[in-house]
Amino acid sequence: MLQFRISYRTLQHMIFITLITFFSGVTVLSGPALAHEGHAGKQVVFLKKDEALKKMLPAGAKVVQRKERLDLDKAEKAKKELGVKLYDGVYTYYVARDSKSGATIGAAMVAEVEYMHGEVNLAIGIDAKGNVTKAAILSVNEKYVPDMKASVGTGYLRQLEGVTIKKLVSMANEASGSAKVTETIFSKMRDMAALLSTFMISSP
Repeated sequence: MLQFRISYRTLQHMIFITLITFFSGVTVLSGPALAHEGHAGKQVVFLKKDEALKKMLPAGAKVVQRKERLDLDKAEKAKKELGVKLYDGVYTYYVARDSKSGATIGAAMVAEVEYMHGEVNLAIGIDAKGNVTKAAILSVNEKYVPDMKASVGTGYLRQLEGVTIKKLVSMANEASGSAKVTETIFSKMRDMAALLSTFMISSP
């Protein structure tokens, strides 16, 4: 009887060890994202968000933050008029209104996009005519700072200033398949500008 009890306890112990080993293995196998977390280093800030928004939006305007849903009709309109495929959902952006008339005179958006094993924070502004006022890389993981050579120091992407949204769409399409950083940034800037244009047109 004693021998059976010892064997039973031993068996329990073996099962316990096996389960712990199994679930430890599952944790390791199911966590590739965690394995890469931190590999790209901390975020290096080129430009603070508030400073960028101040440059992107008209001086003296009343600026408010808005959250708006892009419905299917608006997405289809953007596809038809700009050739940009947008996805329905709720987006946050900033709208600038004339302090006297209340008319919408500009808009800006800040967004994060995945880049390699990190993230790039971007910002873009447009005026009432649909031209880009300024575009900028706000920050990126320190590992990828060398990839952003054109923006290190100021953060601003000068080549995008003053271009129309349609021109930006063409630039993004031309960048497709080029260097990863160029394709990533241009495609995201294109989508952000298209969203802002769509929201500005429908903004009361």
